[in-house]
Amino acid sequence: MKRKCENCNHLNCFINKHCSAEWKPLITFYKTSKDYPAGATIFSEGDTVEGIYQIYSGKIKVVTSLNGEKERIVRLATAEQILGHRGLGGDMIYPVTAITLEASQVTFIPIDIFYKAAKANTDLAFQMMMFYADEFKMTEKRMKMMASMTAKEKVAVSIMTIINAFGFDANNPTMLDFTPARKDIASIAGTTYETVIRVLHNLEKANIIVQEGKAIRVLDLEYLQALCKMD
Repeated sequence: MKRKCENCNHLNCFINKHCSAEWKPLITFYKTSKDYPAGATIFSEGDTVEGIYQIYSGKIKVVTSLNGEKERIVRLATAEQILGHRGLGGDMIYPVTAITLEASQVTFIPIDIFYKAAKANTDLAFQMMMFYADEFKMTEKRMKMMASMTAKEKVAVSIMTIINAFGFDANNPTMLDFTPARKDIASIAGTTYETVIRVLHNLEKANIIVQEGKAIRVLDLEYLQALCKMD
């Protein structure tokens, strides 16, 4: 049975939080949901924009290609967050690709319905504008920081980016709730896989982190925050 926006318990979802009660049944009628396995592509860079995506569950990386080859992660996203908004305006082409990091369920809202909802719900339109502004500011800040950072600082930024996106395990408060593959950490940092392996080893020797298999446990969060100049 299709979940209804009218009684959804995802209180931070853009639709649930910023659409009027009158509009939610209409969005429920037109939206569709799909289950994706880990490693699946939701939409690809260069595709025509057909709608907006809302994550119901799971974890997703948003990537862009560099020189048509190397992948660079520009965002990590999880439940209640929106995808596909970077393709709005202009030629209506997605400039990025969204790939699942784990099994995920994602809701699709056709672009014409989303546009009508934004025009009819001023709070939705305003909050989308603020979301864009915050996202662009964070991207610019990160680009400036990365340009002058050492390898260790870049890896620290990657770890903090993962923490800010996914948090810690609720039952194990020093363990990352989700640790991406080392190649993904390198992609966030804008460095090589080999560099990430070396830096993580050094951080472990300094008792800043512990690597438990593929997972990462943070022993000194304040050190990482200070190292990458992030609050």
